[in-house]
Amino acid sequence: MIATTDSAPIATLADPRIKEKLQELRLTDNLTNWRYFARTYLYFFLVIGGTLWFYHARVEYDWAWAWNVPVTLLAIILVGAGQHQLTSLSHEASHHILFKNRLLNDLASDWLCMFPMFSSTHHYRLQHLAHHQFVNDPERDPDISQLRTSGHWLKFPVEKAVFLWTLLKQFWLPNLLRYIIIRGKYNSVPTANNPYLKKDWKPNKLTVRVGLVYLLTLIGVLTALVVYEQPLALAIVPTAMWVGIMAFYYFIPERLYHQTRIHPVISMRATSLGRMTYMTGLFVGLAWLSLLVTPYAVLYYLLLWAVPILTSFSFFMILRQIVQHGNGDRGWLNNTRVFRVHPFIQFSVFPMGMEYHLPHHLYVTIPHYRLRELHEFLIGCQEYREQAVEVEGYFLPYERPAVKPTVIDVLGPDFYRKAEEIYIDNAVLETESVEEKDEILRQGEEEKRKRRAEFSA
Repeated sequence: MIATTDSAPIATLADPRIKEKLQELRLTDNLTNWRYFARTYLYFFLVIGGTLWFYHARVEYDWAWAWNVPVTLLAIILVGAGQHQLTSLSHEASHHILFKNRLLNDLASDWLCMFPMFSSTHHYRLQHLAHHQFVNDPERDPDISQLRTSGHWLKFPVEKAVFLWTLLKQFWLPNLLRYIIIRGKYNSVPTANNPYLKKDWKPNKLTVRVGLVYLLTLIGVLTALVVYEQPLALAIVPTAMWVGIMAFYYFIPERLYHQTRIHPVISMRATSLGRMTYMTGLFVGLAWLSLLVTPYAVLYYLLLWAVPILTSFSFFMILRQIVQHGNGDRGWLNNTRVFRVHPFIQFSVFPMGMEYHLPHHLYVTIPHYRLRELHEFLIGCQEYREQAVEVEGYFLPYERPAVKPTVIDVLGPDFYRKAEEIYIDNAVLETESVEEKDEILRQGEEEKRKRRAEFSA
C-alpha cells in the first residue's frame, strides 16, 4: 500500500507523488556508506585473516598439507564475492551517491575500492554513465562493446542450454582472464570505446606505458633488495623511484592525459599521482613484510587478492553483467529487471542493491540501501507493476509451478519485448560538468527517430 495523503491509485510514473517520494529517497549523507565500507573490510579481515591463521595452525598442529587446497579455494571464492561488494560501492560513487561531498565521494572510491582493484573511479564513471544514457545501444553502450570484445556477449534471445553452456565455459581459466583483462582496459585506462571522448583527441598510451615500466622496474628492484636483505636500500631506493615517477606525472603536458567531454571531479593528473602512490605503497609494504615478517607475504597477496580478481570476482561479474540487460530492449521499463535470488547469489552476484536494477536505471540518484523501498513503492504504480519484470531464482524457480521467471527464463524468446520508444537517459549528465553536451544529446534524439520510423514503417 502506498503511504500518501492522496489515496487515489497511481496510474503512471509521471504522477507527482512519485517525484515527491523520490525527493525523500535520494537524500544521501556522509555516514551511511561508511558502515558498508566497515562491513566489507571486516569481511575481508575475517576471510583473509582466517585463511592465514589456518595456514600457520596447520603447520603448528601438523595437519596434512592437502588441507590447504580446499581452504584456499573457499577463500578465493569468498574474497571474490567481497571484491564484488567493494566495486559495487564504487558503482555508487560513479553516480555521486556514495557520499554527499563529491571530493570525499571520489577519494573514498579511488583509495578504498578502485585502486585496490587496479582501476579508477573516473574511468569507470565514463563507461558507466554511457551505459546508463545509451542502455542496450549496440553502438554506444560500452558494456555491450566490452562483452563483445572479450567474447562474452550472447546473441539474444538464447535457449537455456546455450546459456548454461556459456556459464560452464567460464570455468576455463582463459575465458575468465580474457573477460577481466578487457574489462580492466575499459575501466582503468583511456579507451576509444566511449561516446564522451573529445573529438580531436586520440587515446595516448605514453602515460600507461611509463607507469607499467615503472611498476615492473620497482618490482624487480624490491625483489633484489629483499633477496639480498638490504633494509637501508629498501628505505631509500623505492622512495627515490617514487619521487621520480611523481615528477613525471606532475610535469607532463595536460594533453597527454585522458581528454573527455565529461570533466573529472579529481583531475586525471591527481588521479595518476594517487594511483602510482597507492601501487608503490602496496609493493613496498609487501617487500617490508617479506623482509621482516614472512617470506610468503607476496605469495599470500597473490593467492588471496590477485587470484580472486582474475577468477571468482571475474566469474561473479559475468554472472551478473550478462543477465542484467541480456535479452532486454531499449525502452524505459524493459531494459533490465528486478532479481530475487538465493542470499549467497545476491551477496556475490547482485551486491549492494544490484538486484533492484530496474529501479536503479529508472532513478540513478537513489542510494543502493533505499532501492528495495523504491521498488516496493513503485509496485503501487500501475504502469510499473504491469511492465516491470520480477525474476525469482537464478537457475530454478522458487515455487512449483513457477509463478515468476528465473534468470535463465528471461533470457529466452518468451520474454523479449521490443519497445516502440527508445529510452535515452540524459538525466545522468545533469549533475556532470560536460562540454559539447548538445552534441551528445543529439546522438540520442537521432536514435529515437530511427526507432519511431521502424514502428511506423
